[in-house]
Amino acid sequence: MNSSSNRPKIAILISGRGSNMQVILERVKDGSLPLDVVLVFSDKMQAQGLQIAKAAGIETETFSPSEFASFSDYEEKLVNVLKQAQAEWIICAGYMRIIKKNILTNFQGKILNIHPSLLPSFRGLNAQKQALDAGVKVAGCTVHFVNEEVDSGAIIAQAVVEVLEQDTLTDLTNRILKAEHETYWKAIKKVTLKD
Repeated sequence: MNSSSNRPKIAILISGRGSNMQVILERVKDGSLPLDVVLVFSDKMQAQGLQIAKAAGIETETFSPSEFASFSDYEEKLVNVLKQAQAEWIICAGYMRIIKKNILTNFQGKILNIHPSLLPSFRGLNAQKQALDAGVKVAGCTVHFVNEEVDSGAIIAQAVVEVLEQDTLTDLTNRILKAEHETYWKAIKKVTLKD
């Protein structure tokens, strides 16, 4: 999927199964999302998404913050890897680390994330559980730019998911994930092709 075209070049950061990443790769492959995925990075060596990326012919890289003296050193190495891959945009797809100064400075205004709530409600971890515990009637997902504060960057797109009376955490999580799969790639297209 790498190419020397003028299409936007993105790197995808994951920590797990990479279901959002998989949808993005499918949309790139079928031509709906005209950009090039130059790298998939994971901070977890066992991340299932790495195998999906390799099977799609995407370059992968993995290392953990625990291998470095500081988180700053870890991010410095990650910045170098991203620059080497010539990534212009960073797409967080289930990447479970807070992005800090090194990456924010080097890719300012070029980092996207998707969060399983209608921000600014229910920031941080376990957003779906937070929504259920609060008794809200609607939940959903938000695509936003990444900045210094967790889940606080400018909102790009949102999708609403109804919370049903009988919903378990699994039910709601799965429905929100389905909405994420439809919302994220369209938001990526909207933002990256605007330049």
